Amino acid sequence: MRKGFLLVLAFTAACAARQNPTVLSPEAAKFVARGSAKDVCEALQAPRALPSITPADQAVRVIAFGDFGDGVPQQMKTAGAMVQYSQDHPFDFGITLGDNFYPIGLSNPTSARWDRDWEAPYNPLGVRFYATLGNHDHYIPWNPGGEIRRSEHSRSWCMPRRFYTYTAGPVQFFALDTQPVQWFRGRTQLKWLREALRASQAPWKVVYGHHPVYTNGEHGRDLGYLPRLRTKLLPILRDAKVDVYLAGHDHDLEALKPEGGVLFFVSGGGGKEKRPLRTSECRAWAESTYGFTVLEADSEEMTVRFLGSEGQELYRTTWKKGEAPEDCRRGS
Repeated sequence: MRKGFLLVLAFTAACAARQNPTVLSPEAAKFVARGSAKDVCEALQAPRALPSITPADQAVRVIAFGDFGDGVPQQMKTAGAMVQYSQDHPFDFGITLGDNFYPIGLSNPTSARWDRDWEAPYNPLGVRFYATLGNHDHYIPWNPGGEIRRSEHSRSWCMPRRFYTYTAGPVQFFALDTQPVQWFRGRTQLKWLREALRASQAPWKVVYGHHPVYTNGEHGRDLGYLPRLRTKLLPILRDAKVDVYLAGHDHDLEALKPEGGVLFFVSGGGGKEKRPLRTSECRAWAESTYGFTVLEADSEEMTVRFLGSEGQELYRTTWKKGEAPEDCRRGS
């Protein structure tokens, strides 16, 4: 009970700290990454072996969200729901799905906005996040470097490079920078992904990045960059028998039916203004709303949940390894 009270107190103080964003409140600063997470980030910067966040024989719970960083009240409200949920369902770590800051990414790794728009709302979760870049984070060439260098200044933020991999419990995670891939400039990254997936011994494989392979959101009828990304990325995901591809970019929450055994989820409801759904192709569930995603896995079963900004569960799906839902016939 006391821990839950302190977490709520930390989040309340953190929001108040927005009035003086250059200083992180002492209450919020207490709740930063636990254990060896900082060492994992350092290992990812110069990997000699595959870093592991939690032991392979332990179940894992991960929080994921994208499209959030502009400091508006809805971002803070959604972050508050994350903190409340974590009281009874503590996370092992988190991942971001890009568009971490608006309107452009932060080129300065010590900008005051880091405290206001990242540390204050998300430090109360008490875990480290393994981040990816979105298109807004790329809007000027040196921005990604600032978000990468932030790893040296924060115990709750880790972006060792633009793409990387690590394990947690029975899952191997593959973090991508999809911006160059969707412009056909990602040959090195795609080669790396193909080889890393081929070498993986993990029971589950989860790939995450900013741009979705499929979406029912605003970009669902796009005839340009999403099909370009799909052409390059989807064959790799299918051939490697990836279990989940998780993305943001559209400002909504979506569960899409699989293709080639790969399940697709969109979690872009982190706080930027909502956008309407545009299509319904191969949709399992979708809603234009604020919220976040929770992924849980043990060696036999995986669950993905969507939670709203009030903390309510909106959707849940569970499947056993090798028993994913039947593939959807797209475009038929």
